[in-house]
Amino acid sequence: MAKILERYGYAYYCLGDIVRERAQELGVPPDKAAVLSRLREGRRALAAALLKRVGSSERIVIDGVRSPEELEALEEALGSVTLVYVVASRRTRYQRLAGRGRGDDPASLSQFLMRDLRELKFGLADLLARADYVVLNEGKSLEELEAEVRALARRLDEPART
Repeated sequence: MAKILERYGYAYYCLGDIVRERAQELGVPPDKAAVLSRLREGRRALAAALLKRVGSSERIVIDGVRSPEELEALEEALGSVTLVYVVASRRTRYQRLAGRGRGDDPASLSQFLMRDLRELKFGLADLLARADYVVLNEGKSLEELEAEVRALARRLDEPART
């Protein structure tokens, strides 16, 4: 979804890129780097590192927010933030991750479930309650998803109504 928004003029930033860079620096797997960064530097550490890269672009999309603290750091730095929660079933998410071919993707269902649990402990589920929009990314074609994202982008571009 973030990549689709990028095609509509949004600057794209990914918190996962920060995690993978930290993993390389620390010489540990990305899942461990995510936990270590948050434990050592605080729950806002990854968002703070990402914010150093964000330009003055009016329209940005940030992928990979995992906790209320990260969202709060973004809100403090950027002002108004629209949170879009993208959801799919556990089975679909696992199949997609397994098919990506990245080195940090879970190699088994049990690794995937551990990753899910870890991200829930970061506060991922709390973000659902705070979401401005929820997008179901399952059971639809790429064209259908793109049409939904395009409609969402139009809503995001509308002036705020009071």
